[in-house]
Amino acid sequence: MENHNQTSKKYLVPLITITILFFMWGFITCMNDILIPYLKQLFQLTFFQSMLVQFCFFGAYFIGSLIYFIISTTQGDPIDKVGYKKGILFGIFLAALGCVLFYPAATFSSYPLFLGALFILGLGFTVLQITANAYVSLLGSEESASSRLNMTQAFNAFGTTIAPVLGGHLIFELFSESNGSFSANATKIPYLIFAGILLLVALLISRVKLPDFQIKDEEVVKGFGALKHKHLKLGVLAMFSYVGGEVAVGSFIISFLEQPHIMNFSEVISKNYLSLYWGGAMIGRF
Repeated sequence: MENHNQTSKKYLVPLITITILFFMWGFITCMNDILIPYLKQLFQLTFFQSMLVQFCFFGAYFIGSLIYFIISTTQGDPIDKVGYKKGILFGIFLAALGCVLFYPAATFSSYPLFLGALFILGLGFTVLQITANAYVSLLGSEESASSRLNMTQAFNAFGTTIAPVLGGHLIFELFSESNGSFSANATKIPYLIFAGILLLVALLISRVKLPDFQIKDEEVVKGFGALKHKHLKLGVLAMFSYVGGEVAVGSFIISFLEQPHIMNFSEVISKNYLSLYWGGAMIGRF
């Protein structure tokens, strides 16, 4: 029991640090639900065109994960070679770069540049999904790994809950044009702030002593590994369906409530209902 308590205390600070990261990337991910109606009106897009926001963002997840999978099966897991801490920091820097790229996208008022920035942001979060999720499972006993993951994901959901209210206020109100019209400039400052916060989190992680779980080269296993198991393949299909449904609903809530024949709400009001949606998911996770 004493050894268990000592181990728990040893991993407490690293776990809290990684949980802060989970919160921040949940917050920025949910900002896509704000961007979709915002960019839709700004560039006069169709629903299909506006949903390219999520297509590019989560398309980066697929492409990034596919590249990582190919490298892992042929060369061995890259994270095992460079270490989890470096992998996490690389993911944060890549995500921060994606946020910074919103500035030129807004300056030139270019929808393709916005999509490019979202793709880079998605790649950064892909690296974080690969590294941070696995790292949390290692910060303690194997028996409580699923509990730790659920707890950190709950704080990720907390970020998605407050993002519509706070992020929506920044874009739809605080940094919008004084006459209430939409301008690409409204995204400049908010996403520079997000980039700054991500870099502060990276600084914190770089200073915190994180346990090293790097393994030796001779222990690296190549090949398809766990994907040989049928239940994992079915789990991948289940996650594909679940995330697709979850993201699609959140993406359309504001645009749905804006429709004159539905509720005819403004973005300022609709964003609060989006927060309720993600809040329900957060309560379920906690």
